Amino acid sequence: MSFGTDIEGMLNSYSEYLHHGHPENAKRFDETRGSARESAVAEAVVFGMLQGFNVDPRINDDVKTGGADFICCASRGPLVKRLPQDRFVVEATSLSPDAVTDRSQIPNEVPDEVSGGAFGLVTRNICNKAKDKATQLGGYSMPRVLAIASSHAAIAVLFNGATATWALVSDPHWKQEIGSNAVDTAEYTDLEKSVFMKPGPNGTIVACRKSISAILLVAVHGNKSEVWGILHPEPACPLNIAFLPDLPFVRVAQWPVVGGKILTEWVVASPTGHGVYHFPIRLPTTTR
Repeated sequence: MSFGTDIEGMLNSYSEYLHHGHPENAKRFDETRGSARESAVAEAVVFGMLQGFNVDPRINDDVKTGGADFICCASRGPLVKRLPQDRFVVEATSLSPDAVTDRSQIPNEVPDEVSGGAFGLVTRNICNKAKDKATQLGGYSMPRVLAIASSHAAIAVLFNGATATWALVSDPHWKQEIGSNAVDTAEYTDLEKSVFMKPGPNGTIVACRKSISAILLVAVHGNKSEVWGILHPEPACPLNIAFLPDLPFVRVAQWPVVGGKILTEWVVASPTGHGVYHFPIRLPTTTR
């Protein structure tokens, strides 16, 4: 017995949802589906995921003026009676398959047989997306979530708990003094690819891109996705992670960082990607 629908089913049901109350968004989505399919996949899958979390996602992006894609509310009841602190916005974006292939050197195709080998990390791509979206997500008086999705054939290898941690602290490296046989087992980082931190004055570590409260990495596989979260240590508007239950979020364990040593922790024990089956988008009961 199989669960969920495939990606085409998600695209079709989301298009139908948009046509029920957002004709301009529907027209743009259908055009995007033909010209930049991965972007359309990200939008549909993330919207369906948010419906699954019961946070009542609504279309927020105005075709003419822009804005974050969705606005969500974790409290039930009539819209006018919902609490402002229960709202947050979500921007859905994607990593193009070509960009993932260029960075990882893994072809976007299912191999005939399983094989090993070295591959490149996509932390640079994730950091670049955060840079691109930081300004767009500024100005909201509520938490802002950036969801980065990819359906690349190798995304199960490229999006995982280690990737989420490295996106937070940047790729790790090790030091070895020339001419020394001593092995330094400590991991180091220059924060170059960190989504939320950068070097500050006098050896300190400071926060950056505070307009993004959290990032979700969404690995899209056929009839389901796996999701990992990254929390900002000092966001303009903190996200209440209870709004997205069971999601594994990685965060800085002690902030501000003391002595230049970054400690990370997960908000759930033994974190694994949170599986979300792709069910057809539920049609709106009312229009805005």
